[in-house]
Amino acid sequence: MIVEPLVLHHARKTTLLGLREAFSALPPPPPALSFPEYIALPDDDRDAYDQARDDFLRLTLRVPTPEQDICARILAKLIGSNPRRKNSRRGLMISAPMFYGKTELALLLSRSIEHAHAARNPDYADHGHVPVVWTEMTDHSTGKALLAQIVEFLAPTISLPQQITTDRLRKLAVDLLHTHRTKLLVIDEAHKLGGAEPSSIIKALQNESSATVVLVGIDLGGGKAFGSGDGLQVTMRCDTVALRKVDITTGEGSALWRRWVAIFDRNLPLCGHTPGTLTRNATALHKAASGQLAVLAMIVERLVAAILDDPARRDELVTRERLFTVLDGLRHTTPVRHKIALDDLVEAA
Repeated sequence: MIVEPLVLHHARKTTLLGLREAFSALPPPPPALSFPEYIALPDDDRDAYDQARDDFLRLTLRVPTPEQDICARILAKLIGSNPRRKNSRRGLMISAPMFYGKTELALLLSRSIEHAHAARNPDYADHGHVPVVWTEMTDHSTGKALLAQIVEFLAPTISLPQQITTDRLRKLAVDLLHTHRTKLLVIDEAHKLGGAEPSSIIKALQNESSATVVLVGIDLGGGKAFGSGDGLQVTMRCDTVALRKVDITTGEGSALWRRWVAIFDRNLPLCGHTPGTLTRNATALHKAASGQLAVLAMIVERLVAAILDDPARRDELVTRERLFTVLDGLRHTTPVRHKIALDDLVEAA
């Protein structure tokens, strides 16, 4: 058995090469093996197989969400209409508290936009097209810093004068967005911006560039950055999609949560895995994850990692004891303070 290792060269999405690597880093599920077949592998092959399983779980295995569908529909309309507008171009805000999967959602949407452009323009990279530009704000980032990131993303070898003015930098950024036919400008951690200057820069980018701006951050509509003053000008130009906890007391919420758990359960890359235990414990998992998809995904990742990291294991079955060990560790190592006990969990039927 040969498993090709996934090799990653770029740590950051804020470069063109790094972002495109993030788009393409979707390893397929490794071939299914029984546990005896796994044990019979040479050590190097076992290590490669384990790495492939981990890569598939962390990079490829995802569940569809209503917010993903909503955002995709909004972006499709905006990307089609914004180039035809002369002013008041609209954008999208993706807003949620910490650890709700905002950046992951933005990455999924960006990948979709890039792939759609590639399908219509197979030689797009050779022609210098950059459908998606990704920027990430840090504490006290300014509008000028945002413009500099755009320029450095699209022209990494350019040498900017130390005393370049904001107006000159804005014109350069807008010209580059136009030259490279950029459709989507993602501003991650946008809540770290604030005040009149960043807001006026974003508004200028919407006025002067046909690229659709996507702002991703915490409490964007109600925070300091865009919840008042000059920031409201940007907010009013954007459709806002808020990520929320899943409420399983409603029929729709219960069905959605159980569907997510079942997808993870069916696709766990474990030897001899038979779905059942995760699905039967969907309610307990909702309580442990406080209804957050990102926490559910972390539980699943930790469960698989705990099994694979046990050198004395005799199988890779998901049992309630193994699941409880992960859940118990979660409340001791993260801010998640659930009260799930072993007796709250059941085995697969």
